[in-house]
Amino acid sequence: MSTVILFTTKYGTAEKCAGILKEKATRETVTVNLAEQPEFSLTPYDTVVLGASVYMEKIQKEMTAFCKAGKEELLTKNLGLFICSGNAKGTYYLKLFGKELHRHAASKKMFGSEIYWEKMNPFERLITRVIKKTKTSYSELENQAISDFAEEMKL
Repeated sequence: MSTVILFTTKYGTAEKCAGILKEKATRETVTVNLAEQPEFSLTPYDTVVLGASVYMEKIQKEMTAFCKAGKEELLTKNLGLFICSGNAKGTYYLKLFGKELHRHAASKKMFGSEIYWEKMNPFERLITRVIKKTKTSYSELENQAISDFAEEMKL
């Protein structure tokens, strides 16, 4: 039995969370950035974790395309979904993977968020300053949610 954690990310938070999950795994686990490998094959894996960050109320197009193209195969796997979002509507965002995948998933969690001020362009900084009321980087990852997810997925 092997596990793959597929993620997409804008600034690196979903990648960081995928790494934390991999560290918690007690069996063979690989992580894959779908932006770098959009045609990744799920065939050798029995457990699939999909993770994405939310930006402008959407997940990355690579994840959306992967979920649509691979939906039938994903529905045959032990599936888990995670979202990185600082928005209170984070659990709603889990449905951005697709309603059928959302219903099928054994575990669905919001892992919190991080702000990387230095990676943002001026427009993104302005929006962050207005919405989040901050001018600095910070991390609000929910470590308990990550641990609970790993346990629920039997990673």
